[in-house]
Amino acid sequence: GIVFGKTGVAEPVYNVLSTHVNGAVSYQVRSYGPRISITTPCNLDNASFMSLAGYIGVTKSPQNSESKPIAMTAPVVKSSTNGTDYMSFILPSEYDDVSKAPKPTSKDVKVVSIPPQYGAVTTFSGRTTETTTKSKLNSLLSSLSKSGCAVEISSCKWELWQYNPPFTIPWLRRNEVWVELTKEQAEGLRDTVAVA
Repeated sequence: GIVFGKTGVAEPVYNVLSTHVNGAVSYQVRSYGPRISITTPCNLDNASFMSLAGYIGVTKSPQNSESKPIAMTAPVVKSSTNGTDYMSFILPSEYDDVSKAPKPTSKDVKVVSIPPQYGAVTTFSGRTTETTTKSKLNSLLSSLSKSGCAVEISSCKWELWQYNPPFTIPWLRRNEVWVELTKEQAEGLRDTVAVA
């Protein structure tokens, strides 16, 4: 199973507004509803992952105010805000409000509400190095520009989404680079192609 890319865990629900295949990379334009995540600063991937895993109770008793185990979901999200890198887990859909999520017992873990979002997503396999990820981001931005939607790398909000554990065979891993779009940008891209 999991070594061969099958995760068997829940993923956030989304709608595909359009699919684009004629650029540097193919991509989907998606809309996501509101979600709740847990997040922590990311200095070392393993330490950050273990902080989040501790909250949901993957490796020990849950490190939250209710000592309540919470199911693992995918993807693991990596992002950067104001020069600080973060790692996040999206909580299962039953946590549809911050008030429903137990409070973290670690000062480094925060429960965060994510508003509804639109974004362009390209999917790729393999290991996710900084070089590979930045290359996929640049290719996605190039493809968006070719579709008539210019998004500047210096000002765009983007994230790396990883769906598989590190021991999954590299070519069977699913990774995605996501670039946030406005509703108007997403709808403009949908109008340029037939809906998927």
